[in-house]
Order: sequence, then C-alpha cells, then structure tokens
Amino acid sequence: MKITETNLAKQLQNRNLKALDFLVDTYSNLLYKVIYKVLGSYDEKEIIEECLNDVLLAIWDNSNMFSGKPEKFIHWICVIAKYKAIDYQRKISKNKEVININDCVIASDFTTEDKILINENRKEILAYINEMNEIDRKIFLMRFYLEESINGIAVKLSVSRNVVDTRLSRGKKLLKQKLLSSQREETINEQYIQEI
Repeated sequence: MKITETNLAKQLQNRNLKALDFLVDTYSNLLYKVIYKVLGSYDEKEIIEECLNDVLLAIWDNSNMFSGKPEKFIHWICVIAKYKAIDYQRKISKNKEVININDCVIASDFTTEDKILINENRKEILAYINEMNEIDRKIFLMRFYLEESINGIAVKLSVSRNVVDTRLSRGKKLLKQKLLSSQREETINEQYIQEI
C-alpha cells in the first residue's frame, strides 16, 4: 500500500515501517525547524538531532493516541516536537556543569588488547550496518567509510540534508543499543563461565 499524507496516521497506528520512513522523509525538516526554534540557542546540533529522534519515536509509539482528521496530523506531530524540545531545554538547564580543562587527562597509547577490542568492535559494527535497510546502509557507508560530506550524500541520494542527519543519528543510536546489548550478553556469558 502506498503511504500518503492522508493515510500516514492510520499506517503508523498499524505499525507499518514504511509509514515511519515516509514520516522521516516528509516531515523531518519541519520537525527539525520546530525543535530548532526552542533549542537553537544551545548551538549543539547533536542535541537537536537527538531530540528529533525522540520526537519520531514518540510519534511512532503514540500514534494510536491520534484520533483527529488526517489533515490535523501535521499539527499533532508539531505539538509533540515542541513539547519534547521544551523537555530537552529543561533537562539541559538542570544538567549544565562547568568542567575545568586542567582536570582532564588525555590518554593516547593503546595496548595490544585495546587494539584487538577495537578491531572486534569494528567487525561487529560492520555486521550491524549490513543489517540496516538499504538507504540507511548507503548513508552510513558514504559518511563514515567514504568520508563524504552530509551535503554531498544528500545531493547524491536526492534527499534533504535533514533526512541524512536524521538517518545518521537514528542509525548511530541503533548501533549503540546493539553494541551495548552485545556487551551485556558477553558479560552474562563470562559470569556463567566463571560459575561453572
């Protein structure tokens, strides 16, 4: 079934992943602008991107709460973006702390064990990237392995820069979750082996 602005809310409620892709491709620029109006003064693009990812997740998780007409859906998602950004703003103002650079220690030497772990993590990350859908995989490889600019990727794939940013941010979050999950499994396995 083709996803359109008219059936988007219904398809999200039906948990259609294509609807989520349509939401990202069609509305991420608008949602980014709504969030930027609230968080733009912080000059940290990562915070705005993280907030955007949380907004998209909130829309996905709460789509069944929307019961209005299809043309009101855009207003509903903008309200979610605005209030999520306000939550982020509150969190940021509470968590601000000053770090003295003289207290920081920078270590640059890697042990052999560190290098082996880095190599294993790289293989694991590549395996997870291969599990991504085609466009996310292309964007990741173009950005992190071919070191292409975000604007260059957007032009080559005929999408907006915000779409590339959103997909990169969402992909990084997914990779982080998978790596943490993998590390937890390794810890459980090590504990099990020690008990034997």
